Amino acid sequence: MLRLLGWLALYSLAVLLLSRLLIRKETMPVGGPVAHQPFWASPGPRHSQCLPNHMVANASLTLPSRHRLFLTYRHCRNFSILLEPPGCAEDTFLLLAIKSQPGHVERRAAIRATWGRVRGLPLKLVFLLGVAGPPPPAQLLAYENREFGDILQWGFAEDFFNLTLKELHLQRWLAEACPQAQFVLKGDDDVFVHVPNMLEFLDGRDPGQDLLVGDVICQALPNRNTKVKYFIPPSMYRARHYPPYAGGGGYIMSRATVRRLHMAAEAAELFPIDDVFVGMCLQQLGISPTHHAGFKTFGIRRPLDPLDPCLYRGLLLVHRLSPVEMWSMWALVTDEGLQCAAPQPRGTG
Repeated sequence: MLRLLGWLALYSLAVLLLSRLLIRKETMPVGGPVAHQPFWASPGPRHSQCLPNHMVANASLTLPSRHRLFLTYRHCRNFSILLEPPGCAEDTFLLLAIKSQPGHVERRAAIRATWGRVRGLPLKLVFLLGVAGPPPPAQLLAYENREFGDILQWGFAEDFFNLTLKELHLQRWLAEACPQAQFVLKGDDDVFVHVPNMLEFLDGRDPGQDLLVGDVICQALPNRNTKVKYFIPPSMYRARHYPPYAGGGGYIMSRATVRRLHMAAEAAELFPIDDVFVGMCLQQLGISPTHHAGFKTFGIRRPLDPLDPCLYRGLLLVHRLSPVEMWSMWALVTDEGLQCAAPQPRGTG
């Protein structure tokens, strides 16, 4: 309990320090006025303008405005890097690529101080960001990158439909700055990753062989309800089912699959749901994603206790934790005095 209180005290201190940074007035031009521009706009005068496809726009007048905009500017797929971390070391075993947003300061702080602490390990942590309006100011992201060297930001706006752009641009960055990483874990910034279990799972596996493991969803139906964010009209996807795909909350890939996925993503037409898009690319490549019960991308469901640390000890990844829950769970899971009734299974895969 004392250790848990200590972790929470450190968390409170980190949040206090970061909140003070939010009101700092230092001047560092990063991205400029791009924060208020829509996702199809170029991030400043130094970049070329991507013009709308009026033919597509006129043919999609019956769709919701968000879908019309996506289709009108779907061909805009080249955005500049605004902030970039150092490249990977030669011995990088596992890259932790975490989708975040500029305002998710507390989530990034919690990850860095818990399961994302990579000091002394052949791991690298990178947060994947687009641009968004204040708060926080761009200066905070520049500060984070100077202090931690883990911010990778591009000049497109944060939007659910732009997660596919984040996937595509991550693949490009991996090819340029981190081709030596043997495995890549891609997930959201509200996941808890049990890194020791993940490393144990990967031990002895060949990064030169295809591998994509996660919480695989099969026979999923496209959502035709116009009132939900996952709505996809038949004009954008006509098949009855999506191909098998791993839930976007978190999955792991080998170096071989990352490289093949990059080529497939460059050739594919963008789709507004990123994990389904990856599933489409895998289908084109003839790669079947592997289901593993240790990936809980829908969280731990009742009647099980979603915050039972003994459950977490047997898992690889759990989705949907708040920053406070992440700090608390890390303190409990790593407590050598934790008493569990029996060893927890790590699923199959």
